[in-house]
Amino acid sequence: MTFELDRRNLFSLGALFAGSGLLAACAGASGSPSQGTSDVNAQPKAGGEIFYLNAFENAGWAQSQVGSWHALQVWGLFAEYLFYANSKTEIAPHLATGYTHNADFTKFNIGIRKGVTFSNGEKLDAQTVALNLNLVGLGDSSRAIPRVANIPKVYKQATAVSDYEVEVALTDPFPAFIQQLAGSSNAAILAPATIKLPLAEQSDLKNTFATGPWVVESWKAGKEVVLKRRDDYNWPRPDAKHTGPAYLEKITIQQVSQNLLRVGALESGQAQVVHYTQPSAESRLQGEGFKIINAFASGSVWGLHIRVNARNTQDVRVREALNRAIDRQEIINTLYNSGWKVAQGPVNSQTPWAVDLTEHFKYDPARANRLLNEAGWTGRDKDGYRTKDGETLEFIEYPSVFITTSRDDLTLIAQQWKKVGVKLTLKNVDYDNYNTITAVTIKPPVPLYEIHWGADYPTFLWRWWHSGQQNQFGAPDKELDTLLEQVIAAKTDAEVYSLAKKVQQFVIENHYFIPVHEFPQNFSAAGNLKGISTDGYPRIRLYDAWLDA
Repeated sequence: MTFELDRRNLFSLGALFAGSGLLAACAGASGSPSQGTSDVNAQPKAGGEIFYLNAFENAGWAQSQVGSWHALQVWGLFAEYLFYANSKTEIAPHLATGYTHNADFTKFNIGIRKGVTFSNGEKLDAQTVALNLNLVGLGDSSRAIPRVANIPKVYKQATAVSDYEVEVALTDPFPAFIQQLAGSSNAAILAPATIKLPLAEQSDLKNTFATGPWVVESWKAGKEVVLKRRDDYNWPRPDAKHTGPAYLEKITIQQVSQNLLRVGALESGQAQVVHYTQPSAESRLQGEGFKIINAFASGSVWGLHIRVNARNTQDVRVREALNRAIDRQEIINTLYNSGWKVAQGPVNSQTPWAVDLTEHFKYDPARANRLLNEAGWTGRDKDGYRTKDGETLEFIEYPSVFITTSRDDLTLIAQQWKKVGVKLTLKNVDYDNYNTITAVTIKPPVPLYEIHWGADYPTFLWRWWHSGQQNQFGAPDKELDTLLEQVIAAKTDAEVYSLAKKVQQFVIENHYFIPVHEFPQNFSAAGNLKGISTDGYPRIRLYDAWLDA
């Protein structure tokens, strides 16, 4: 059934959600943006339930399955980590108390916070942390549980050296091990009762016992997750505004893939938080009194990797022409609003080690045309696309199933590329097959691959681009590999940041990457939901949130 959703016809939305329980009364949960007092003067109140609408939810919830932005926004409400990034993207301890390392960065000793328990009553201690780290660092082939890819392969073993201290041993130096661990969404600390289970049973949220302020009350695969407050919780992160249990009593997270329905539910008061509001709706919602949060993860840029092992991508003149033929400001003006920014390079401007490289890819269609002529693409077909030796200069792209704005971005890029004679063809793929179809190992190679990943530390560039890691450009480049190896060997932030800038410059000067715009994690919330925030990853933070009826 198709629903026409606008202010004159919100009964359709009600009909859609009636069966799912979204219309059930929530204590003090009216979405009216005009209700309540200001966040500054109001006093927090405990109690109440909210509905939080996510564009997608996972079918399975084993730790190895929660790597997407959508899953992470849910997972982070009840699962916690040893370290986290605060709103300034600084690494800070949470379930850890701190760490030390030896001189050559092959051993890291991590202190563990006392007095923490899992939702099944098991206590957090060094043995439990070691069990967790060994599973994420090594995997378990007997249970088909993969190692977490962001944990360096030099990981050897974690051992409890006392009740509340763990020693992590590496086979080779890796100075940024803690930063890499902190930035790995698949490295939350779970109860032994959870992580000892087979993969299929770990995927069932009823078996997930974690340390967070909420616990899973119920869930329906692909539809909803219901969280209830944990009344004995009292170990929040250092950046929290209060201690003790969370204020909100219950959070119901539902999957609503249609953008208009998510926004309509918010406007009608049937939902209090929405993930991924379309940019075109942000200004209207803000004018109506709703809160708009555009939270930028360190590094997060929406752009296109060019797979240089694919057809017609080997010539740097062609790659530069693709970069120069994109009018990024037109994309912002057409699809977004003043809260969005044109990209300045492979990482966003909030990143401490960013470098402005726009001079290498600024919009210049005349230069793009000249480069394509020099590369031999001088013929034209009946539709005006360039040809060489009877072949059309065409590139295939699969719009991301994880990004609600992907198709709009790519459609406009296709129009801009057509002006210089380049054909961009968009093909559909479903959620289950997207990662397989776009994998760097697929044959023949997909020429373009979208990205909007965060890069919490420069070592994540090594993870993406080194030929021995994800190899997202599709073919080894010895000079780039050498630079990336220097990044992971550097021992100070200053040295790492300097090398990271050289890596970015190399990638852009060789036109391996097409930066388009900076990409935030976007949330909209009811005006009477106070205390909502995000951290440096950015994950939504509802621990301090409360309803002002």
